[in-house]
Amino acid sequence: MLTHRFPYPPNRGDRIRSYNLLRVLSQRFRMTLGCTADEAVAVGEREHLASLCDEVFVADLAPYRRLASAGKSVVFGGSLTEGMFASNALSRQVVDWHAERPFDAVLIFCSSMFPHVDNKAFAGTPKIVDLVDVDSLKWQQMSRESRLLKRLVYAIESRRVQKLEQRIAEQATAVALVSDSEAELFRLRVNAKTPVFGISNGVDTDYFRPAMPRPISPSPRLPLSPTSRPLRLVFTGVLDYRPNVEGLLWFCRQVMPQMRGRLDVQLSIVGRRPCRQVFELGTLPGVTVVGEVPDVRPSLHNADIAISPLKLARGIQNKVLEAMACGLPVVLTPQSAEGIDAESGKEFWIADSVDQWCGALAELAADSNRRQSMGEAARNLVKAEYSWSARMADFVSVIDSQFGPEQSASSLTQLAGIS
Repeated sequence: MLTHRFPYPPNRGDRIRSYNLLRVLSQRFRMTLGCTADEAVAVGEREHLASLCDEVFVADLAPYRRLASAGKSVVFGGSLTEGMFASNALSRQVVDWHAERPFDAVLIFCSSMFPHVDNKAFAGTPKIVDLVDVDSLKWQQMSRESRLLKRLVYAIESRRVQKLEQRIAEQATAVALVSDSEAELFRLRVNAKTPVFGISNGVDTDYFRPAMPRPISPSPRLPLSPTSRPLRLVFTGVLDYRPNVEGLLWFCRQVMPQMRGRLDVQLSIVGRRPCRQVFELGTLPGVTVVGEVPDVRPSLHNADIAISPLKLARGIQNKVLEAMACGLPVVLTPQSAEGIDAESGKEFWIADSVDQWCGALAELAADSNRRQSMGEAARNLVKAEYSWSARMADFVSVIDSQFGPEQSASSLTQLAGIS
């Protein structure tokens, strides 16, 4: 299995998917893991993954090397994405492993890791690629919403990543994406007969079980009484990731001022690596930037409503599944709802415009029983349909369908790579 980040601890979207994929498949197959890392890996973290795998190899990527490699890739007609996660050491290790004891199959976690096995050594080896999202479309959307130099850079990256996706579609035995809709978008963009599957993310419903029933006291409208408490909103996610940052900027500048004219509303922003723009949101009335926490569950359990105001989201959002697993009502954009088979107004509430967001939050604030019932419906849905064992079992089905249950049940060693 090849991943672009060390897939533990599962504290961000890509790590959550790659770690749980590795964990579930290791219960059935013999696994070998190769990955790149741009952060220090603790001894305990490495030991944990070693308990799931025959072997683990981590290629450390210093920031200056990543930038130089990305520039080289662009000069020679490749994408920034490929260059950022290129590693000669990892490529050599993968080939050496394969020469010593050939792999039955390769699992590549996202497009950026595909070049490590795009060579003669792996010409006859079955390859399953988990693209997660159609990244070329994400870059295309970012180009349309940017200006000047960024617009040009993102447009070039979109075209070059699409070429990489086409190459993957022509060579892979099977391709997986994070939802049926994302899989359909991929089919429309490539010209290949490779089987394409939508396999959504899951959530650890036991881990996110609410510690106790949520309080159902209503949040009063202005003016406040001495015993009033604010309506507590929460956002969780990596806070230097552009879609998260732009979604928060829009919500805090457009929705929060209108909501605070109606209600006493407080928003807590929780997550790793807050960038300058996110830090500055903490100066706005009603907004608190909490930053990184050792455990996100208390922040979710203490909130009344979770929000996901992303406009650039692609694929299923782990932050939404986690909030739903906590029994928390979630108000979210249509983009954030992608890949989750839930009914708006029942298991979550979809809102797009400022008026729709204000209306949804105001109605939920005024009706504590509806908040309670929506949270309970959300948790029941994810328990039934989005547990990790159920979601990742679909990967085993893909393996069985491509290679036959007898072969896949013998000793499938995987390489995984994320883009």
